[in-house]
Amino acid sequence: MHMATKTGRNDPCPCGSGKKYKQCCLRKEEEAEREAMATLNQATQQGRGGSYSDLVKTVDEFAADYEADLALADASNAPARLIRAGKLDEAEQAARDLLLRFPEVHDGYDRLGMVYEARGDNKQAAHYYRQALEFIRQQPDQYDDAGLEAVFLRLIAKLDPPAT
Repeated sequence: MHMATKTGRNDPCPCGSGKKYKQCCLRKEEEAEREAMATLNQATQQGRGGSYSDLVKTVDEFAADYEADLALADASNAPARLIRAGKLDEAEQAARDLLLRFPEVHDGYDRLGMVYEARGDNKQAAHYYRQALEFIRQQPDQYDDAGLEAVFLRLIAKLDPPAT
């Protein structure tokens, strides 16, 4: 099992958003942990009249979800690290892989936008940020943070302002 280093509340968020961890992904991770604990507690209480194998199954499901979350975090952080290292072709490939492996999140579009922004291709960067924004808007149940939309709107306005 891959063990990740714990991110401090005031550290930059590992998702690459540029925000502090406490203002970005911390709440989401804490909520997921609370839900997992509530479900585990419920399963434990039900397990008193049920079977041990049901409890083991529940714990295994949580472990699988956690591993999947770690895989997504690693795949999402890889392009950002490669961009910082100046390896833009590798970063682009990692972002495209991210988009293929995890089509249920906006991260691939966001990372492709970051790659093109680093290359100085502002129009193409804005194109991918628009795709991320559209993805977010199509998933209102998954994305209920208006601040994320605002981040992409600011990036798009900066990189590809409307003609006047």
